[in-house]
Amino acid sequence: MIGPDGEEYWTTKQAATAMEVSPSTISTWRTNGYLTPADGSPPRRPIYRRSDVVKAERLAYEAALRTSGSMKRTSRAAFAG
Repeated sequence: MIGPDGEEYWTTKQAATAMEVSPSTISTWRTNGYLTPADGSPPRRPIYRRSDVVKAERLAYEAALRTSGSMKRTSRAAFAG
């Protein structure tokens, strides 16, 4: 959905579908502090800014690389650009 500010907003399910992860992954990103619901979002049905979801995926991915013990560089289509 497009908010009054012109930004795109997603429910947990929409964000999970768009990022090709499970809804529980979106919840984990929120628990780990990578993702914050939009202001005024209902507590039981949070909505997220599209840009925040994309940023959260990048943060989670970078954290996973740091903690995996691997220094390899891998490319992800979401980060190409």
